[in-house]
Amino acid sequence: MTAQPHAGPSPAIERTFTAVRAALPAVNVIAFDAELAAITHADVVDLAALDDFLTGWWHIAVRAADDPDDWQRMPAEAEQIRSGRRPAGPSLAEVLARRGAHL
Repeated sequence: MTAQPHAGPSPAIERTFTAVRAALPAVNVIAFDAELAAITHADVVDLAALDDFLTGWWHIAVRAADDPDDWQRMPAEAEQIRSGRRPAGPSLAEVLARRGAHL
């Protein structure tokens, strides 16, 4: 798989809990709910963690909405690599070495 340029701007998804959750693919909603519950059910809610949570899930929602087919392929490809049915690609260090860069 190679990186492809995006055809246009990312989909406009409001950065609110309700909008982000509604924009997520169904397979991601359970993880969203579980992580939100873990943060909000603490004795003291860590607002920085809550902000990081929303920002991270917003990025996921935008990415998934930008190319739903690619988003759905990722878990299947990861499982193929984990199971050995598909070889992993080169490591980041190998790619950078080919380009003459170093970590």
